[in-house]
Amino acid sequence: MRVIINNNEDNMTMKKIVIITRNLCAGGAERVISQLANYLSSVNIECHIITVDKKPIFYTIKDKVKITQIEVSNNNRILKKFLIYLQVRKTVKKVQPDVVLAMPEEIGIYAIPSLLGLRIPIVISERNNPWIMPWKKVTRLFRKIFYPLADGFIFQTEQAASFFSKRIQRKSIILPNPIDVSILPKPILLNRRKEIVSVGRLEKQKNFPLLIHAFSKFLLKHPDYKLIIYGDGSLRSDLHKLAEQMLPEGTYELPGISNQILNKINGASMFVLSSDYEGMPNVLIEAMSLGIPVISTNCPSGGPKSLINDGYNGILVPVNDEKSLTEAMIKIASNNELSSKLSENAIKIRNSLDINIVAIKWLDYLTKIVNKEVK
Repeated sequence: MRVIINNNEDNMTMKKIVIITRNLCAGGAERVISQLANYLSSVNIECHIITVDKKPIFYTIKDKVKITQIEVSNNNRILKKFLIYLQVRKTVKKVQPDVVLAMPEEIGIYAIPSLLGLRIPIVISERNNPWIMPWKKVTRLFRKIFYPLADGFIFQTEQAASFFSKRIQRKSIILPNPIDVSILPKPILLNRRKEIVSVGRLEKQKNFPLLIHAFSKFLLKHPDYKLIIYGDGSLRSDLHKLAEQMLPEGTYELPGISNQILNKINGASMFVLSSDYEGMPNVLIEAMSLGIPVISTNCPSGGPKSLINDGYNGILVPVNDEKSLTEAMIKIASNNELSSKLSENAIKIRNSLDINIVAIKWLDYLTKIVNKEVK
């Protein structure tokens, strides 16, 4: 990515930011937003979050952060979206921030036209695989039309950035997700429970059927293990039925969402991410930061590969490859030396992704946008 710096004595610091997002329910982008907002407020930047629907707030957000949840009731989807983003525009106009940060992708696509004419720079943070998301054709068309009008872009991986035009790449930056080390529980590195854990929305993207099938083969060699998948979604009933068919009673759980998820997965024997595609998975970062041996599909757009050095701090397997996933799980369960090695090296991710390091990079880039130093 190329950032052009202007030597301008009139450069200003960023004092006020608006972050626009879908909601603050449990999720990767939502976790990043909550941690970023808390950090920005701690360094005396006035931070406002606007959500385009009104749902319960899952994450802990400091009182200094101002939250506006927009609620519009209308049966016409097009009119409802128009009215929502009209409220977004009014709120941003009232706050008058130095910069607007919008994420994930669909929010940014609609935020750009809604803020036209306000002369407030807008930065889009892509959070998923741009070849697939957003999946609606009309939204993808709007992305093609409106993205060039944004002032900056934050991508999680080089692979994700490569999807876009050179014009967009020139005003973008690659930044990882931060992890707030201060809120992590003390890692349980000895006497791990014989549990294989995973966390995510129970939706097609996460490919939990792959994990259930692989675990059924794994049990033939290690029948004393349990599979626990945390999360909720539209496929919950289907996954429960599949687990009932494939796995012996008492060897699996689908306990839903928990606000104590880090404490619950801490001390598990391994963490598995079975997704078909991802951005940069926060759950994978968190599992590694707890020293849990991790296995992940090497899925586009390159997030897991940017985090895992295969065989050093985790294991990468091909997407939708049941045999490779089963073998990786057996390898970790059967080899204490390998398990310890992966654990010791995985936990080092705390050093590189600590929010006090990563958030400064976000802040520096956003400040460059404010000062028109990125072109």
